[in-house]
Amino acid sequence: MTFLETKAARVFAAGDIIFQEKDPGSSMFIIQSGEVEVSSVKNNQKVVYAHLSKGAIFGEMALIDGLPRSATVTALRQTSCIEMSRMLFQKNLEGLPPWMTSFFQILAERLREANKKAETLTTHDNSRQVIMMVSNILLSTEPNALDEVITPWKPLVKDISILLNLPTDQVDNVLNKITLTPMAKSELNFEKGRVLIMKDFNRFKFFADYCRAQFIEKQGNEVPLEFRKFSEKESIVISFLYKIMREQRWEPEIEQHLFEEWFDEQHEQPLTDFKRELRQFRDQELIKSRLDQDDVKVYVVNKEKLQTLHSMNETITEFEKMDSKL
Repeated sequence: MTFLETKAARVFAAGDIIFQEKDPGSSMFIIQSGEVEVSSVKNNQKVVYAHLSKGAIFGEMALIDGLPRSATVTALRQTSCIEMSRMLFQKNLEGLPPWMTSFFQILAERLREANKKAETLTTHDNSRQVIMMVSNILLSTEPNALDEVITPWKPLVKDISILLNLPTDQVDNVLNKITLTPMAKSELNFEKGRVLIMKDFNRFKFFADYCRAQFIEKQGNEVPLEFRKFSEKESIVISFLYKIMREQRWEPEIEQHLFEEWFDEQHEQPLTDFKRELRQFRDQELIKSRLDQDDVKVYVVNKEKLQTLHSMNETITEFEKMDSKL
């Protein structure tokens, strides 16, 4: 190691914050060994930009333009760096043509602007990506006699970590959370070590599609109908209809005045507050109004549509809870 490298050597333990976003910037770092994470906070969520290892440089933009740090850099494990100060950097620029200094400054400005415009992924988004990747990888795995899809744990974590450029700990954490759902579990196998067992792969694939729909919505596009979130009032009406239908053994007709009385008894809001939702369900032909043979107003419920909507509502509610825990 040269005299310069000895004087500028810095060692950081795992978890050490090398510098934080918005800190004054006065030096850049060259990684000699170890690994760091470059992150920021957007909309109250941590956004990971990159993981850097031996030979990578970070902090160079603040060194050139003197502006505050645009991200936080954290050591993921013990990391050795060479820190180059602005004074030393400027000294090395003295031998270059003046236009070269201007070039570096313009380059730094453009990089900062590009970072602002770039679409970033939150830690939660990355977890959703892990779910989608697991689904894609397991598609090629044949189920066993019990219709379970089984795969070795460590190779799956390693493959996803490489493909998504994510820390293995984060991938491992997402897989562990999957095993806490009814869809999957893990076991120790004598030959393969720990394995992931997908007990209900079709359900898991549907959940992966739900995670994909969240990306679609984030991009400002319309969510597929099967993943459209019901409003609170829509959910109340659907659940109430389903309960009444089951209680009367799926007899499709309900006297309108009885329906209104039962609803008002069981809910804090009267049915008159749900006119918009009832009109919407009429338009969808979930319910119809008509007079029976005694000229009594009745609601006629479409059993198949009600079961479909109720199942969708329960599924989305379940997936929302699972998604929030990723």
